[in-house]
Amino acid sequence: MKIIIEKQEIEITAEQATKLKEFLNMPCKRLSEVEDGAVFKIGDMEFIKLFNDNGNVAVVMKDCVFDSTFGDDNNAKTSYIQKRLENGILPKIIAAVGEENVYEFETDLTTLDGLTHLGSMRSKISLPTFDCYRRNRAMFERYKLDGWWWLATANGKDYIVCVSPSGDFDFSDCGYGIGVRP
Repeated sequence: MKIIIEKQEIEITAEQATKLKEFLNMPCKRLSEVEDGAVFKIGDMEFIKLFNDNGNVAVVMKDCVFDSTFGDDNNAKTSYIQKRLENGILPKIIAAVGEENVYEFETDLTTLDGLTHLGSMRSKISLPTFDCYRRNRAMFERYKLDGWWWLATANGKDYIVCVSPSGDFDFSDCGYGIGVRP
């Protein structure tokens, strides 16, 4: 059998044709219809659906995408990690789903001890906050998550919050290499 993709004729086997037909006939589901806590793929990246928020869907990567120091200080908005997420991971997501399908959201950077000096940030990708982690803790427990990972929430003026696979949290100096799960 021959098929045409992007104006190029390609020869495929009968088995490949059957698999292609099955794939094309699969029911398509909107992400907002997927069960909270379900794992889904975008390209080669796996995500956990957290919740629906005013017609948009909040997700988190199932695995850490890289290990990194946090930055020069505990401000997630200006952190090394945030720059790397926006310049490295976000373009891959946008290429897979289209820019119109990735919305900008606000992340409240109030510290764990209630300081508001860091304000908030608007972005299409960020680390989860401590409040987001706490709200979705049961979902994270369903999956065996690897290593300690950073949260966007600072503690005081010098430290940043990180969480372990078992749910323990700690405050770390920004210079340690810990996992990044946006």
